[in-house]
Amino acid sequence: PHFSPAPSSARPMSMFSRKLKSNKATKSPPSAPPVKHVVAQSAPSPSVVTAGLTTLPTVLDKAGPALVAASRLAAQSEPYAVATFEFCRKTWLALQPYHPQEFGPAIVGFILCFFGGYFATITAAVEAYRITGYANTRDALVIIWRNIEAAQRASLKDDELDEDHNGIPDTQEITKKALVVRKIGVVAKSMDPEQVGDALGAIYMGFVAVVATLRVHFAACVSLGVAVGDIVHNIVDENLTPVLMMSTPKEYQKWVGPGVRYACKVIGVIAAWLVQQAITAYHSATRGAQLFARGLLTYLVRHKYLGPNVIDEKGTVFNFAIFVLAMTGFWSQIMYGFKLPFPISVFLIPIRMLEFALRVCVGTMRDGGRA
Repeated sequence: PHFSPAPSSARPMSMFSRKLKSNKATKSPPSAPPVKHVVAQSAPSPSVVTAGLTTLPTVLDKAGPALVAASRLAAQSEPYAVATFEFCRKTWLALQPYHPQEFGPAIVGFILCFFGGYFATITAAVEAYRITGYANTRDALVIIWRNIEAAQRASLKDDELDEDHNGIPDTQEITKKALVVRKIGVVAKSMDPEQVGDALGAIYMGFVAVVATLRVHFAACVSLGVAVGDIVHNIVDENLTPVLMMSTPKEYQKWVGPGVRYACKVIGVIAAWLVQQAITAYHSATRGAQLFARGLLTYLVRHKYLGPNVIDEKGTVFNFAIFVLAMTGFWSQIMYGFKLPFPISVFLIPIRMLEFALRVCVGTMRDGGRA
């Protein structure tokens, strides 16, 4: 039989179909690229990590002048801080045979009893802190001190390193800027940031609680003063304001009314503050008399100046003596006008500075603990 050849147009079609099939056979699966992309995202490349690690030295290098200045200031003040600490430690050890844990509260009680009205802010702060944050702050300070000791040990160990084995410690062969950066790294490696952060947060929250309590007392005092000022203004406005209007030039008479009103409010706030100071003085005299009497009694009993059963702390005689001592201290504060006499004012300069700092904090810190 005779077979006619296929049309010429059929040959290219078969060749194209075979080529298309071969191309489909050699193509990679369509799901491969997304898989590779996901794998690349889940594991960062070493170059990215290296770039992130090299950023920290760059930041420290830019902050080098400030860090050097801070380190220089710390180095200059370190001898004074160490000397003060050693003096306090030696004094405390020298007083151990006399049991300062007992006569110390007695001394504090004496100061509170006779001079506590001057330290109204400190007295309120101590009472608030004793209730709200004393335990947490004590534990936080212990944690911070342990981390400081760990950092000191690591720094001393770093001072002895000699990695190039030339007989000279590495810390003595670098510049001050490099030394500051190196010590920052040593401290960062030796301290626990979680513990330090929690401890600082506990201390700060206790401080904020104290400031909030003091602000409540201050706000109550101001509110009372404004109310008293309004009452005084109602009396003065009918009697004194017309006289002032007649004796004031016409162009300034518009200031008479607001001036009298605000002057009355200022007088009311001052009077309310004096009342609050008197209340604080009475409270400090009562608490100070208790501390002084009980501390003195414990001290006398320990040193066998008195028998353990001679005086009953819950008896009528002992509590009456505390009441008489408290009234004496309160009356002496009133007689001195809630001020410190000359010798005591010099000896209590650090406590006076703390009182001033607390008043500034109460007056400047906004709600929520932000200055």
